[in-house]
Amino acid sequence: MLLLISATIVLSLISGLLYRLGGIGHPYNTKYRDFGVPLTGLFLLFLLGITAPWWVWLLTFGTMFGSMTTYCKLGNQEDVHWYNWFLTGTLYGLSALPLALSTGKWLGFTLRTIILAFAVMAWSEKMDEVNLEESGRGFLFVITLPLLLI
Repeated sequence: MLLLISATIVLSLISGLLYRLGGIGHPYNTKYRDFGVPLTGLFLLFLLGITAPWWVWLLTFGTMFGSMTTYCKLGNQEDVHWYNWFLTGTLYGLSALPLALSTGKWLGFTLRTIILAFAVMAWSEKMDEVNLEESGRGFLFVITLPLLLI
């Protein structure tokens, strides 16, 4: 149990780093975030013992990848507002839908989606330092994954 808790924390920190690297720009690319955070999360889910057919893992990667590629800005909107962060966090949570459909773990899926919606919004609105803001969102994405066991 202690090993899984440690792995969850370490992988969440790695996810936070990858999320931030994806937002820095040159010499890094957004794919550090887009590929790295979902792969880190899926690795944790594998370690936690979640089982699903290979195509569910692939679909989940795809939805997680997609959720990393937007801040949910509407139209020609320049700035990101609280409601954009709320939608972003909601999409982060919904990205586990293929796994929830496969495993039937609806309570954990629902809790994680609600927690991410509010946590990403609150974190992004309150944090003024970009390194902490971005890495925090990546951390939240992975640290909440064990909820999918419920």
